Amino acid sequence: MCTVSWVHQPDGYHLLANRDEKRTRGVGLAPTVCESGGVRYVAPADADRGGTWIAVNEFGLSVCLLNGEGRSAAPRSRGLLLRELAWAPDTAECLMWLRQLDLRRFAPFTLVALEPGRPAAIADWDGAKLAVDPAGDDRMPLTSSSYDAAGVRRVRQNEFAERAGAGGRIDPALLYWFHASHGTAPDAYSPCMHREDAETVSFSWVIVSAEEIRFLYVPAALCQSRAGEQCILARVA
Repeated sequence: MCTVSWVHQPDGYHLLANRDEKRTRGVGLAPTVCESGGVRYVAPADADRGGTWIAVNEFGLSVCLLNGEGRSAAPRSRGLLLRELAWAPDTAECLMWLRQLDLRRFAPFTLVALEPGRPAAIADWDGAKLAVDPAGDDRMPLTSSSYDAAGVRRVRQNEFAERAGAGGRIDPALLYWFHASHGTAPDAYSPCMHREDAETVSFSWVIVSAEEIRFLYVPAALCQSRAGEQCILARVA
């Protein structure tokens, strides 16, 4: 997972995510309705290890994961972590459970937990210590890259700031065009990323309203104009 953004709306929010991967990775599987602890959630699946990088449950809680910096020999796929958290009814319980897990089994990551009516909570695991920011909206958009993490972050955040400044306000349309953007060129630094060995492989758009949850999924970069798929869940109060 490499670029994540969101905007709050009355009774809900929009959460958008580009997933960037090596060209040697298997093609991700489209979102389906799953169940954990009696709670239904929607998530795509990593074809190689069965985990996921983004999930939203029937309570309207989303969890989204970006790879952290540095390499690790941790035995478990980070994508499996989200499946262990997808049942949580709210951010507080999600973070409580996250703190109880043995995170030494996982390589470094950044995790975003988002629910209606509250700021995004961001948890950073560096391989040794977990740090949680319960008011993480100011860190949006989030990025990750194995190529040049600091440089990619700077370029994409500057691109976002320029678009937000020109538009005067942050709304779902601005976020969509940011995720589709090539900036000055389609390369390793652009939000819609293209490298010789890797590229943006999918786009996810979670829309939570008072009545329902919609998960829109495009199995390619937005610039490829591929048809998308949709999963819908009724929201549980």
